[in-house]
Amino acid sequence: MIRLSYSRLLAMTCFVLAIGALASCHKNDNNSPNNGKAALYSFGPTGAKVGDTLRFIGVNLDQVSSIKFTGVNALVDKAGFKSQSSDLIMALVPATTEKGKVVLKLTNGDSIVTKTALNIGVKTTIASMTQQARPGANVTITGDYLNWIDRVTFNKNKLVTTFVSQSQSQLVVKVPDDAQTGPLVLHYGGTDSADLETKDTLKVTLPLATSMSPNPVKHGTSLTITGTDLDLVKKVYFTGVTNAVTTFVSQSATQLVVTVPASTTKGKVTLEAASGVQTITTTDLDVVLPTITGMSPNPVDTLTNLTITGTNLDLVSGVSFVGASGGSKSVTSFVSQTPTQLVVAVPGGVSSGKITLSVKNSTLTVKSPGLLGIVGAPPPPIILYDEALNWNGWIGGGWGGSKDLASTDYAKSGTKSIKISYTSGGWGVPLQLGGGNYPIDGYNTLNVAIYADATATGKSINIGFNEQDGKTVTLAAGWNMLSIPLTQISSATTVNFLYFKNYTASGDYTIYVDDLGIF
Repeated sequence: MIRLSYSRLLAMTCFVLAIGALASCHKNDNNSPNNGKAALYSFGPTGAKVGDTLRFIGVNLDQVSSIKFTGVNALVDKAGFKSQSSDLIMALVPATTEKGKVVLKLTNGDSIVTKTALNIGVKTTIASMTQQARPGANVTITGDYLNWIDRVTFNKNKLVTTFVSQSQSQLVVKVPDDAQTGPLVLHYGGTDSADLETKDTLKVTLPLATSMSPNPVKHGTSLTITGTDLDLVKKVYFTGVTNAVTTFVSQSATQLVVTVPASTTKGKVTLEAASGVQTITTTDLDVVLPTITGMSPNPVDTLTNLTITGTNLDLVSGVSFVGASGGSKSVTSFVSQTPTQLVVAVPGGVSSGKITLSVKNSTLTVKSPGLLGIVGAPPPPIILYDEALNWNGWIGGGWGGSKDLASTDYAKSGTKSIKISYTSGGWGVPLQLGGGNYPIDGYNTLNVAIYADATATGKSINIGFNEQDGKTVTLAAGWNMLSIPLTQISSATTVNFLYFKNYTASGDYTIYVDDLGIF
């Protein structure tokens, strides 16, 4: 008796079953060698690299005349096969092959298409790249396996998936209108897909202004900006104007003509491309405004003519006077008007104060440098601080602490006040105002708002004129609204020096001064 081991018996059983299965397959296969038709059973490896050898297994494969891979010029003729027999073809994967199905072309004109796609493992490399380009222009990238690139990302995630042209060694891509300067990121597919960032930076061309004319310019008129690549400008920003100008009189690569907005003030002009990147002019654009050099007579009677002299007075559209009961009174019809002289009838019901000129095609106004006196009217208040210090003379640092003329910590009106910080020791004067020379005949009181925080509550300060101590006040918590008779401060008829002196012997503390004026 012959005894077989279990493993040998299992192997023989599998062999017999395999022969039976093969015989059954050949019996029912219309593409068996007996009918003479070519058939492909398998090919691989399906995850190959360029230059690898692929094996095509089947029957009657000697009828294959060429193999067409996906990709440009990815065709291997019969003569290029490494070997060919009835049941096996061995062929190299062409360099231009891309992911996709493979087609075996037969001598009788028929074709066999693989049921699965061939996936290629490649590694894209970059040799060179265009260094600078305008939006809308082409960037040329050279290297290897660039035909595998399926997307290019410009700086700030600007994605491009459609190319001007593409080959194994060259990729041409159009620069998006909103692209920004930066490296490019190329994504390539295949079994080894990855993102590849360029070592070089693509510099995206921006519009650049070289000159502006006329300068100064009048509001509501055309400004001509000359420069390079100005056809790329999408927005123009003027100093003092919130919204950008997006509609232009004319535009070319070398010249941009734009209307100057009504609220434009002196300053730089900013050009913005579609990308949002801005370039700024190197010089300021100035605007033409009227100036006042004289007013006659001064003081003047109401209902009589006032002659204003100056420059660009032909741009004046209105003259506003201080109203006797508050507000203002405006005159828009003049007796006469030239660039150097404006004659206007003074309306009734006005008070002494600065006059204000409105400007044609502009939201800006111009105030007279001096006060216009009205015969019989009380003098206008002398505002020394309201959001900013209006003192006509010098500002000294003093001693015993520090000052901030534009603090935003506390404000009685507006957003700013004068912050005065005293150090211990007493008698410090961190803020000294001198050389003001304000005549105060006809004035009665000094009004001032002083804020005392926790450190300043209960402290005392002295408000003095002309380097002489004047009125001492003790501060309560919060805002102290003071209206001090001038006679309690000084008997002087002119104020040329003003200070707030620390009258507390010890302790550091801080006060805030706002709404300071003489009335």
